[in-house]
Amino acid sequence: MHDTETEHRTQKHGGTTWVDLENPTKEVLVNLEHTYSLDPVHVRETTQKAQHIEVERQSQYLFLVLHVPVLTTHTDKIHLTQVGVFLGKDFLLTIRDGASPCITDLFEVCNLSPVKAEEFFKEGSGYLLYRLINSLLGDISEMTDEVYNELDALEDLVFDAKDSDIHRIGKLRQKIVRLSRVIGPKRLLLDDLAEQVNSFIGSHITKYYLSNVKLVNKLWEEVEEAKETVEVYKDADFTTSTEQTNRILAILTLVFTFTIPISVVGTLYGMNVPMPGALTEKVWRFWGPYTTAFIAITISTILAFLMHMYFKRKKWY
Repeated sequence: MHDTETEHRTQKHGGTTWVDLENPTKEVLVNLEHTYSLDPVHVRETTQKAQHIEVERQSQYLFLVLHVPVLTTHTDKIHLTQVGVFLGKDFLLTIRDGASPCITDLFEVCNLSPVKAEEFFKEGSGYLLYRLINSLLGDISEMTDEVYNELDALEDLVFDAKDSDIHRIGKLRQKIVRLSRVIGPKRLLLDDLAEQVNSFIGSHITKYYLSNVKLVNKLWEEVEEAKETVEVYKDADFTTSTEQTNRILAILTLVFTFTIPISVVGTLYGMNVPMPGALTEKVWRFWGPYTTAFIAITISTILAFLMHMYFKRKKWY
């Protein structure tokens, strides 16, 4: 059974009901609260930004909050969607504040394929939630793999290229931080959920949740390694950029330094005072009309050469 309303989609197979809502109205939430005997505080928390790291248990259900990463392709950024989950013995409620492809896709698969619906619903609401979380972790795993592909592509650019890649590194760091914010709290949450499901639904389902715990711990290790790697890339890029800047400054400093002698000589002969060989009545002409210019250039060249030899002896460049 499937309700086609945008806000309120329902499926029921066997004795298990799954209700999925995206940005529901207050009236829909109140109706849901009365239908499934939900705590108003928990219902309110589904529409508020919250970071739960443990499962809250009531007599009729378990309540938890999941944060789902969604990769926006046109901006190449990860943003987070919050999902409030109510797990009863014969129902599963998912209340989302935005699009969540992994939940939407799983819902549609169950709706369109009776075979898949039977597979996912046959062991009850607890198994259905396991498959939903497993699908979520699968999406996170794909994002983690994409991060590693970007790290591999960046490695050659960072260590071989002469230009800075700080913008790409920054975007990649943002992805890793978002994934870390999602995966970190889930380690405690899913571990707690495995224990709560054991006593709430039964031990036969716990083994599935323990596999999710192993998977989320593996993803955490991968993200931590990616975080360390991207920090190395950032430091390497900063070092490369600094060295490039220093080389440019060194060249400019040398050019400026070597032009000091001719600037000094030109300044002296440009002053409005009598100078030997300047534009006076006794202009030096023993090397022709440009004798004074030859002398100024020669003196400047000799001084620049002496400065060059002195800098080289001091190993300043």
